[in-house]
Amino acid sequence: MHYPEAQVPRPDFAGGPGNWVLHNLTQFTILFGKNGSGKSVLLRYWRNLDLDNFHYINPERAGQMQFQANLMEQLQTGEQRSQRSRENQLLDYRQSVITRMGTFLSARGAIDDPVDMVKPSEIVARLSEFMPDFTIKIMGRSPYSELARESTGEIIRDVNQLSSGEAQILSLGIDILVTVTTWHAEGREKNLLLIDEPDVHVHPDLQVRFAEFIVKLAKDYSIQVIFATHSTTTLSAIGRTAPDDTSIVYMEFAKSEFSAKLFSKALMTLTSCLGGHLLMGPLMGSPLLLVEGDDDARIWSQVPRHHVVDLAVIPCGGDEIKEYQKTLEQIFSSLLDPADSPIGFALLDGDKNPPVPDSDNPQNFIRFLQLNCHEAENLYLTDEVLAVLKLNWPDAKEKIKGAAHQYGEKGSRLAQVDDWNRQEQDLKGIINEVAKILDDKNVSWTVRVGKIVGSERPTGQLGEFLGNDLINALWGAKPALEEEQQGGNDGT
Repeated sequence: MHYPEAQVPRPDFAGGPGNWVLHNLTQFTILFGKNGSGKSVLLRYWRNLDLDNFHYINPERAGQMQFQANLMEQLQTGEQRSQRSRENQLLDYRQSVITRMGTFLSARGAIDDPVDMVKPSEIVARLSEFMPDFTIKIMGRSPYSELARESTGEIIRDVNQLSSGEAQILSLGIDILVTVTTWHAEGREKNLLLIDEPDVHVHPDLQVRFAEFIVKLAKDYSIQVIFATHSTTTLSAIGRTAPDDTSIVYMEFAKSEFSAKLFSKALMTLTSCLGGHLLMGPLMGSPLLLVEGDDDARIWSQVPRHHVVDLAVIPCGGDEIKEYQKTLEQIFSSLLDPADSPIGFALLDGDKNPPVPDSDNPQNFIRFLQLNCHEAENLYLTDEVLAVLKLNWPDAKEKIKGAAHQYGEKGSRLAQVDDWNRQEQDLKGIINEVAKILDDKNVSWTVRVGKIVGSERPTGQLGEFLGNDLINALWGAKPALEEEQQGGNDGT
């Protein structure tokens, strides 16, 4: 389904005058950006374009889970509801949504009508799917509904009987469900939900459940949804649930025109890896490391196990690493201000030129690094790895030549080992054979390399093949005095 571009009035205090213009919108579009980038203001002014068919849910949703008859007249029209949600906080939000459900049920009736598509039983069923720990009972009199905890039968009459996440997500779900079913009962079309930070105080598991709930509901009733969030868990969950219908807008205060980007394979992988909790890894000092392939991932995933350096490793496929890096750069640019040093790196083989930082990809958060050898396979032939195998390079060459005839077409490449430059030789396609020849215990070459790289700060030939830029980025730069002393010792 095609969704037209949005042109939303931009007030002076949010960078106006003029309009925000958003292109390439999809059924589910996520506004992703730092505090102060304009997300909430954009949503409120977007809602004002059509008060009857657009519904905005504001971020701070407080109050009791109670029906209040005195609110009924204040919630009848879109104009009245909009007047109550012009700020970032609505102290009686929960009373409002419970009362709105009661108002809907009092007008609709509590008995299923076989002709009516919006049945009270459907509301109960959808809420049960969304929050299986709770049951809701529809009644024919005020307060028209009753909420109970499934496991204990406890009737919920006070918000303090719920966790903050449960209260948040229940009231949010009821608000959305009542709004959508009301639109449907009234025969309204081209409806839009504008949801501001639905994940505040909500555990990642509930964020995923909410994503599945809202996607199913929106598809069943043909509703377009715009989210504003800081949560990579919400971003990932929406994208995984509706991958072909989800896009993301990276909000910046200084910009007025945006083009939504479709949810890509790179974005799906990265947001799944980051998640709500794992995002705190790089933010708290454990850098991300993007690597090019499965073998590289096997090496670098072992490194943190030795507790010398911390890493969160994300495998990419070949040249996809550049797309992954750019996507991560955009994500972190929307979450954080630039710091003195990056919080992650993308590691390329030595035979590939890293992209130069530019305005489109400044590499403030995810910087490219490069091996100082042809590729990761070359690390296996360093003196430090060979020493673990009780070999030196002359002995290793003799073993390889002596066994080359056993490996058919690959044998000719192995037999030329005397001509190899250990640092620059292309070993792809024969590294497994080399490892079989040299390692009597038949341990995977990636395991050998990963263990040695992670056991201590790399030095010697291994350090040379890895390169100083990589070592300093992951293990930290050595103090200048220590470098001078080491240089002096090397020259004696």
